[in-house]
Amino acid sequence: MGDNPYFTDRERKGMHMSGKSGAAAAWLELIGKSRLQTFQDNFAKAFNVAVNIHDLNGQPLTVWAQRPLFCFAIRQEHREQCDANFREDLERVREGETFIHVCPFGIARMYIPILFQNKPVAYAVVSGVTYPEGMISPALREKYHVTVHTREEAQNLLRFLDSALRLLNFNLPALRGLDRFAPSGEDARDTSQPRRDNRISRREMDIVRLICKGMSNKQIGTALAISETTVKTHISNILAKLNLHDRTQIAMHFYEKGLDDTQAEDAKG
Repeated sequence: MGDNPYFTDRERKGMHMSGKSGAAAAWLELIGKSRLQTFQDNFAKAFNVAVNIHDLNGQPLTVWAQRPLFCFAIRQEHREQCDANFREDLERVREGETFIHVCPFGIARMYIPILFQNKPVAYAVVSGVTYPEGMISPALREKYHVTVHTREEAQNLLRFLDSALRLLNFNLPALRGLDRFAPSGEDARDTSQPRRDNRISRREMDIVRLICKGMSNKQIGTALAISETTVKTHISNILAKLNLHDRTQIAMHFYEKGLDDTQAEDAKG
């Protein structure tokens, strides 16, 4: 259920699809997989469509919401044609194109690139949709839960999801600009605001610095020669010490304080 149905195991190995790409993994950890899954599931339910999010190798980052049953059924008999169509779509989305592709069997699939630091790292695909004039019969629509949308409705849905996903395009260096909103004077002494102080250990500051560079837990572990489990433990400790809730808040907090590599080294001493 976790693999993209459009590629065989042999094809995945040939495309180096053994895991999520580094950029997609870093983006996913920054956003939070559970949050992304919740958004995807709510969107699918609201518009009665099938939705999934993949990295640019075609590897799923979330679990399908309302799986596209018609597509899976068609592919049983038309594997080569479906795979060829998908490869073409994947190349277009890698170029950052947002589009709707109506397959030869009448399904309108929507592709929306997802940007991280202004570069495509993943994409959302919406399926299980056909047009009123499409070739899929009413009986098959009902059997496979295919939703009918007009072309205008489909374009509106595409624009809505594209706009929503663009809100997740974090440009980490740009977060430095948030320091102009930092409190000053009496407001700066508000104890409800998390502080950078001796609560953060030397090793935790190492991890904070790499989080702010957009690295995933696995990348941080490799850089610091520690296990991914140890990285997660350190991040949990940082969150608890600073009264934060996720990696995004860690990055925003330290960029807001103007933390760069030099300041991080000073803070460790």
